[in-house]
Amino acid sequence: MKKQMNKFKTFIILLVSFILQTTIFSKIDIFGANVNLLLPAIVAISQVLASKTATYGALFVGLLEDFLFTNFIGVRALSYFLLGSFVASDSFRFGKSKVTGFILTIIASIFNFLLLSLIYYILTRQSGFFNYIPLPLVVESLLNGLIYLIYILIVKKIMYIPTYRM
Repeated sequence: MKKQMNKFKTFIILLVSFILQTTIFSKIDIFGANVNLLLPAIVAISQVLASKTATYGALFVGLLEDFLFTNFIGVRALSYFLLGSFVASDSFRFGKSKVTGFILTIIASIFNFLLLSLIYYILTRQSGFFNYIPLPLVVESLLNGLIYLIYILIVKKIMYIPTYRM
């Protein structure tokens, strides 16, 4: 029962983040950069839940974003899925601290930009790669890291995390 509630809560967090991203935060431009609410949300959820729930939630939101806003289906979904799998992976064993999540979010922002730029360049032979580096990418990465700090508080507050006393 608790696992089902976590899936529902994950869906709600990602859906609200998607709505806020597409309606409000995509219009806010800070030094040429836009905040991406979905990346910090995916990192926070993957870090707390560390399960398939976060990974498939990231895939779903990526597909939703692709269907609504891009010409190529699956590009953002791939990026978000890889990010969720990487953070939630047991083989890497990332710490659950806020500092680790902050750093992972900054790295995820850079990875997301590079992967999307590479795929769009391969598909269209057009790239805005050099137009976006370095200041806007650095600003976006830092803003995403700061947004992560808010998300981790929200996720830890509402997700069920079993604790056992012995």
